[in-house]
Amino acid sequence: MRPWALASLWLLVFGYAVRFALAKLPQPPHFSDFNHFYVAALLLRQGLNPYTILDAVAHSLGLDVAGIHSTSQTPTFLLCFEPLIRFSPLEAYWIWSGLSFLAFVLALYLLLRTEMRFETRQLCLFSALVFIYPAVYEHLVFANAQTIILLLIVVAMYCLRRGSDAGAGLALALATALKAYPWVFAVYLLCLRRWRALIWMIIAGAAIGLLTLWGVGLASFSFLNSIGTTAASGFLAVPGIPSLDAAVSRLFWSQGNVALTPATDLARRGAIAIAELAVFALTIAATASARPDRRARAFSLWVPAMILLSPYSDPHYLIMLVLPFAVIADATRAGDAPPRAIYAAIASYLLTFSRYPLTLLHHLLPISPVLLRRAGEFWFLALALAYLAAYWLATSAGHSAQDDRSSASAATAPASGAR
Repeated sequence: MRPWALASLWLLVFGYAVRFALAKLPQPPHFSDFNHFYVAALLLRQGLNPYTILDAVAHSLGLDVAGIHSTSQTPTFLLCFEPLIRFSPLEAYWIWSGLSFLAFVLALYLLLRTEMRFETRQLCLFSALVFIYPAVYEHLVFANAQTIILLLIVVAMYCLRRGSDAGAGLALALATALKAYPWVFAVYLLCLRRWRALIWMIIAGAAIGLLTLWGVGLASFSFLNSIGTTAASGFLAVPGIPSLDAAVSRLFWSQGNVALTPATDLARRGAIAIAELAVFALTIAATASARPDRRARAFSLWVPAMILLSPYSDPHYLIMLVLPFAVIADATRAGDAPPRAIYAAIASYLLTFSRYPLTLLHHLLPISPVLLRRAGEFWFLALALAYLAAYWLATSAGHSAQDDRSSASAATAPASGAR
């Protein structure tokens, strides 16, 4: 953490950011998730069902949707995205990208400045390592909304620490309404008997649902039909999909052939259920046994668990691992993190860079494209290691309650009279 080393690292960050902004961002009409958001929201504004086939409208706008015929976004998300339809696709893209990046910066600021106790140099080092994290690159390329979900989860963590059950419940309810998969934090609140926060999450969720139904209409229920779309073999068979559902499924599917006999497919579904139940059981047990001064560690564990348990996830979902990484780094700073948690977190971080040397070797050596494609499995391995790191930290005995306060360990401890 010498000044010259930090300055060199940040110079690399800025150089990488400029090169990326000038040459790598896939602006419309090139494919990104933004194109799907824009077309689906346009259908919604026109009074049509946004979960119908998108191709015709996308073609009329000249937007590439990569042959994906329907959206899988929640109706609440599309309703919130709809104001951007007032702008042209290119203008809306830059506004959306700016809002997404701003949400990421706000999440980092709130997490690192209020929930952690990093020294200035430690803060500079951690932030620089975050900005060169490949998951950040993936998120900017696909122009998705995981940074907004990260911000809402960090807000919930902030509110729980300060006994603001209403704020935490509202933040988690909005995150769930926007992307569905953050619903698992309701189980977290249930484990800790944070009844008021859970009730606020349910009440806020119901209110948001009614507002969405009023704004979107009965087409809102078509979202339920879209859930099976992303759970189809055409999506889950891609090695870069890091969800537990996809990783287990790929063990049963051979290269390029996903047709299974009914018995084998039943075994696949059974293996998925067992793996997901195991993650749930481990996460719930770690949360229920967490000391009141260690509950921020349990909170951070639910972030990788949430991504693993999501029916479908992309590499850019791993941008949310910034939260458990920060908690592990702060516990390490306090000398209160088990070595295996530290090493697992470092390995998780480094594994996401594996694609770059492999791509370079692909240009220099005759590496099979199939082997290069299989390198996408590193995303699942990185996610699994991040989960193990957060789990080992959450279940570690630690040295003292005093040491752990710096990682916002009281973040989820009930305030007086909260139960």
